[in-house]
Amino acid sequence: MYQPPMQGVQPQMQIVQPGYAPQPTMATVPGQANVVVVTQVVQRPPKDWSHSLLDCFGDCATCCLATFVPCFVYGQNKAALNKHEGCCGDCCLYCCCPWCVGSGGRTSIRAKYNITGDSCGDCCAHLCCTPCALTQEKREIDGMIAAGMN
Repeated sequence: MYQPPMQGVQPQMQIVQPGYAPQPTMATVPGQANVVVVTQVVQRPPKDWSHSLLDCFGDCATCCLATFVPCFVYGQNKAALNKHEGCCGDCCLYCCCPWCVGSGGRTSIRAKYNITGDSCGDCCAHLCCTPCALTQEKREIDGMIAAGMN
């Protein structure tokens, strides 16, 4: 049976935490039938990094830049990840405590793209091989942007 669209009821989007299944809600409009709104949460399945940590020479330009000016690569990564222009603030923040800030940025990338791992591994990657970690992160972000998934 066809029912015309309801006047005055607007669909609402809500942001939810991964793993949280919202309950259906009722929207009532005086003088009209009740509407049940069901929200479906779609989450990407967990995956590994697209490139190995030690595959940093696959992008030699970024690897060299990350070796000599890691704060700049970190700032570029954060700007691309958060879709904003400029990287100066993030670059300066990285200079204060590079391993803490770098591992936090890596954790953010893993969370956004549902990449397997943990914060201990993120910290170790930045402590042991900062240029490789930053290059791997940049390649992951660039790949997601190219796939239209950022």
